[in-house]
Amino acid sequence: MSTNPKPSYYQVGGSLTNNAPNYVKRQADDDFYNGLKAGEFCYVLNSRQMGKSSLQVRTIQRLRSDGIACAAIDISEIGNRGVTPEQWYAGLLRILENNFNLSDVVNVRTWWRDRNFLTPVQRLSEFIETVLLVNIRTNIVIFIDEIDSILALDFPADDFLALIRSCYNKRANNSEFDRLTWALLGVASPADLCREQNSSSSTPFNIGKAIELTGFDETEAQPLAAGLAEITDGSGEVLREVLYWTGGQPFLTQKLCKLLFENAPPPAPPCQGGEQDLIHTPCQGGEQDLIHTPCQGGEQDLIQNPGEWVEKVVRLKIVENWESQDVPEHLSTIRDRLFRENQRIVRRLGLYQQILEQVEIVPDGSAEQMELRLSGLIVKRRENLTISNPIYEAVFNQKLIEQKLEKLSPYSEAIKVWLNANCEDDSQLLRGDDLQSALVWAADKSLRNEDFHFLTASQKLILSDQNQLLLAATRETKKAVGDAAKALTEADAAKQKAKQWIGIGSAVLVGSLIGAIGFSTLAYQRFKLAQASIEIEQNGSDALLLAVSQKTENGEALSEALLRAIASGKRLKVLVENKPRLEQYPATRPLLALQVILDKITEKQQIKASSLSQIKLNWQAHAGAVTSVNFRPDSQILATAGIDDRVRLWNFSGQKIAEWKALQQSVNMVIFSPDGKFLATAGRDSTVKLWNLSGKNIAKFKGIQGSVTSISFSPEGKFLAVAGIDSSAAIWNLSKLPKVISSSVKLPGHNGLVRSVNFSPSGDSLTTLDGKSTVRIWNLSGQLKKTLPVQAIGISFSPAQQQYRFATVTLNGKVGLWNLSEKKLVSEFETLHLDAKSISFSPDGERLATVGIDKTVRLWNLAGRQVAQFEFEENVVSVGWSRDGKQIAVAGSNGTVWLRQVEGLEELLKQSCNFLSSKPEYLRRVSTICK
Repeated sequence: MSTNPKPSYYQVGGSLTNNAPNYVKRQADDDFYNGLKAGEFCYVLNSRQMGKSSLQVRTIQRLRSDGIACAAIDISEIGNRGVTPEQWYAGLLRILENNFNLSDVVNVRTWWRDRNFLTPVQRLSEFIETVLLVNIRTNIVIFIDEIDSILALDFPADDFLALIRSCYNKRANNSEFDRLTWALLGVASPADLCREQNSSSSTPFNIGKAIELTGFDETEAQPLAAGLAEITDGSGEVLREVLYWTGGQPFLTQKLCKLLFENAPPPAPPCQGGEQDLIHTPCQGGEQDLIHTPCQGGEQDLIQNPGEWVEKVVRLKIVENWESQDVPEHLSTIRDRLFRENQRIVRRLGLYQQILEQVEIVPDGSAEQMELRLSGLIVKRRENLTISNPIYEAVFNQKLIEQKLEKLSPYSEAIKVWLNANCEDDSQLLRGDDLQSALVWAADKSLRNEDFHFLTASQKLILSDQNQLLLAATRETKKAVGDAAKALTEADAAKQKAKQWIGIGSAVLVGSLIGAIGFSTLAYQRFKLAQASIEIEQNGSDALLLAVSQKTENGEALSEALLRAIASGKRLKVLVENKPRLEQYPATRPLLALQVILDKITEKQQIKASSLSQIKLNWQAHAGAVTSVNFRPDSQILATAGIDDRVRLWNFSGQKIAEWKALQQSVNMVIFSPDGKFLATAGRDSTVKLWNLSGKNIAKFKGIQGSVTSISFSPEGKFLAVAGIDSSAAIWNLSKLPKVISSSVKLPGHNGLVRSVNFSPSGDSLTTLDGKSTVRIWNLSGQLKKTLPVQAIGISFSPAQQQYRFATVTLNGKVGLWNLSEKKLVSEFETLHLDAKSISFSPDGERLATVGIDKTVRLWNLAGRQVAQFEFEENVVSVGWSRDGKQIAVAGSNGTVWLRQVEGLEELLKQSCNFLSSKPEYLRRVSTICK
């Protein structure tokens, strides 16, 4: 570390000079140079500020040193608006004349005017063939920079690109053209070039060699460490942190290095030994930064924690108030391209939103994908599209995209009026083609609650939360009526049977009558049970409807609804005294009503959280989406992972216990081992890592090629199944940790990425779910036992081994329960999700949690009756169950984690009665119902 830092070593923006010490040589440097030297047409088409111009400067220098004549044409300098074809092509000619020093050979003005009978492109073609190639006898390379500028010309540019193509084609008949090579650089895709739709002769620009210009990696970027060495002895570690934040993006990397250089703490004075307090600031409130380091004499390096220092500079100097600090412009340019108005803007933003949420998107060359890639926001990594770097992710976040989509909504005015009318103005609901267009628009997006309710009301399929509940109640009522009718039929049959025995001997008659009467009594009891169930279910539905009604969003109405729910819940309690399993409940609407109403009361802050035993916490857990939540077995610890590449452990109060950086680019999944002694994380960088609870890395191995999407421990913890985007899944042996043994067991044959892999509770089989929604069942030898006839989006095993069940959920929300041993569908039911995302069993196997795009988690019993519903402010990424099944943890797309209590009927009744008992106006009625 130097005692006298020099002026900034870094350059932000613009082309670097030939000998700039901070130039970073990449693979593209050699690829571009070697291709052009060999006479190949080359093009470098990439996002802005990736170092294309500096690459051109260096390449021209290298080619000229080899005796190759070069010309550099910046198309943007010629202009594009208000320029005629005559002026534009003449401008190209003048630049060629100047670059190749042809003024002594030809008078361009005269030469151009003498050929007025030719079109401008014909004149340029003739100039190249009769003047340039004749007078320049060496090999020639013409660089066209900012080639995308031709797309903004007032006239078609196809002729110019066709000219370049013709130079290549003429090589077959004229060897002079072997000496002429073209290089194109700009922000465009090959599909953008020669795209004039009205020209029948235009063809795609499909000649030449594509030069891939990627961001800096750590090895390539070492020249940048020299500047950092002026301010810290740990320049290598600081550079590593810089590259993490910038993703190696050249402009951002130079800028962040420059900011670190300019904001480095001043050198500390020499010390004489002992421990020295290098930074000591009187505390005036807030945090105090004290860094102590043993003094060995000499000057001290104040940068003791590079990670925190770099993160702080990124936050204060780049991300926060970024629009005022974006000099030279970089983020503003990306914003303008992202929000550029065209017919694809909604699809473009919807696609970016999916990538933000870590949906696996495979590049397909679509227009919206290319627009995002050319903006620089996303890049292709390991066969998938991903956000280029954490800085972009922090600036262009979910909140910003949601605000923009709100403004772009095709029904923005209609929904505004509808919401202002308390959702009662049906004239604003969409119909016919308008509704169809809106549904197409919404198909690939994560909707706000308001959008979801508006569209469902418009569809008339699920009119609103109120009508959804009514329809569900109607279905269950019909089922109960059917049970009652069956019971009556059995009772009538019993009576007829009794009559048939009349006239038979008295002894036989008495015995027969006793049997018939007993049978009749049983049938009558079943009838009465069905009748009571119908009434209880309907009363619970009435209470729920009153609570969710837009007309009764007040405390009095909620209390009245709660009173009704208590009454129906008390009746249900009597019916289920001898039915310990939730699946056997003849009605569940009272449970749902009690839970939803108590939630609403809590949200309105009518009661203090301490007066309820239910846990209802939320906290900001990560910067960006929380990708995974998982409870430690038999412990009050929760693990979370995020796209910020962090793993964090929390207690049930939301207090952080431990934290570490996984160094896996992003952590897709975190799970505890069955004994709870360590964790496994699945990384976007193709690795799987094992950690102890303090964050020490126990083992690491490369699970697949590309991002690891799913991991699963066998029940005894000896094996770990791994799946990913490369269509593969495999089993790894953990019996000799810290050594991880690669198993010969592979699970092949998947279509696209493998979404999930799961061990069965018995550990003798696994399931995989691939990108085509196909479910496969395997044994531990890797043999395929069954492919299920279902297109699933999620799958979950029942932890209760005696049930031998697993559940699937389809994209349209249909849940299927399967017998694992027979591999057959046992039952199925519909959920209320328009677009389901996942499903998970509770540890006791009694409940199922389903997640949809409506930011809602719903709980069901195994008979398909809803027992709970939790609504959230963000898109739900994943759900985890505590070991006792009494809590669920929910991961949000904007970094929030929620903890919710899952209550049974007894506890819900107790809380409800306690609340109403505290209200004097309800005391008399409550004392009667709750006694």
